[in-house]
Amino acid sequence: MRLNEKKFFELAKENKFEAADIFLHKNSALSVSIFRGKVDSLTQNDNTLITARGLVGGKFGSVTTEQIDKNTPEFLINSIKRTAKVIENADPAIIFKGSKKYHKKLVFIKETLSNDIDGKIRLLLDIEKKLFAYDKRINEVVTVGYEENSSEERLSNSYGLKLSQKQAECSIFAEVTVKDGEEVRTGYHVFASLDFNDFNEEAFVKNVAEDALSKLGSIQCASKKYPVILNPDAASTLLKYLINSADAEEIQKHSSKLEGKLHQKIVSKKLTITEDPLKKSIFFRYFDDEGVATQKRQIIKKGVLETYLYTLQTAAIDNVEPTGNGYRVGGKASADTSLIVVKPGKPSEEELMSSIDEGVYINNLEGLHAGMNAQSGNFSLQCSGFMIKNGKLAEPLSLITVADNLFEMFNKVKAIGNNTKFVLRNAMECPSLYIKKMAISGK
Repeated sequence: MRLNEKKFFELAKENKFEAADIFLHKNSALSVSIFRGKVDSLTQNDNTLITARGLVGGKFGSVTTEQIDKNTPEFLINSIKRTAKVIENADPAIIFKGSKKYHKKLVFIKETLSNDIDGKIRLLLDIEKKLFAYDKRINEVVTVGYEENSSEERLSNSYGLKLSQKQAECSIFAEVTVKDGEEVRTGYHVFASLDFNDFNEEAFVKNVAEDALSKLGSIQCASKKYPVILNPDAASTLLKYLINSADAEEIQKHSSKLEGKLHQKIVSKKLTITEDPLKKSIFFRYFDDEGVATQKRQIIKKGVLETYLYTLQTAAIDNVEPTGNGYRVGGKASADTSLIVVKPGKPSEEELMSSIDEGVYINNLEGLHAGMNAQSGNFSLQCSGFMIKNGKLAEPLSLITVADNLFEMFNKVKAIGNNTKFVLRNAMECPSLYIKKMAISGK
């Protein structure tokens, strides 16, 4: 059943709302995984989530529901009125009339959605079989799975703004364990795309297996300061914290180290970081959850902070234009980013390492929730990777710790590689970074 939006806006007017909006998110998901030649789980879910907001006496009221029937418009109006009465803060409350221009793009590929679940299961079984056959030291394929998701988002308000976008994406993931004597290591890899035809089974199997096998024989290095190469996964994880520090709300709360740093150099001039929500990817967005048009913009240009990340509310406080970074959690919008692109350098990753006599290559960081102080930038994180000796990768490393300050570290970027990788979990296209010196604790 579709929500009667016309009735909702009529009731909003009757109840003397200054303005109102509705944000609808529809999602359909399929997930299947296998273990030891059999389907381990198969789930299909469809849900619709509606968030409605209204301005009542200059205060925001909001409500979120999954139920849609003929009584939903009246339920939304009454709930908005109740919640608006308990709001006591004086923060700006804004329903956005709309941007001058929106950059729409078709990213929905119907063929991504599976009409052949049995075919996907056969693919997963084949991947599992090839993983077991890849190397005798692979003692378990923990899981092989496939997921697909289609989503539709619609935003409409009492000013007549109507926006919608639709997309579908798929992913394949696998995890294995390897054993050599008493040593056991784990490997994992995930593929994600708007187009299933981008999937390469042989490359995927190799990535999963080699991720685990490369960790066998791990040692601890001596504790001291080393030149460090952060691979794209590790670099993007730390860069995500740096970018989050540009949230205008944190600036206004005086809880960010980037307060007062706009248009100033904050990191190495070698770093240029761009948000590109309009690039065709699984993170494509042409409007944010508040209806503001998104656009490609540089966050950091040659080390200089070019912008803070604004929602409608934080932009109103600073009397600036919103940046299209408003994403809702319930009725409140907070600043977030879509696809982040780090400008690559010219040298290959091998060339980055070639001048290092003794260093550390980090490809995994753990303990971020406990080991990272996002406000001060200080961190101490367990990590793993490889020694670098005479310009080349050497012994694998585990049970080591890297410590530094986020803002100081990114001022020590000596070079950037050309090996850009799409890191799904951080929504970032990022190359490897060469950091002059970092403190590594081992044995």
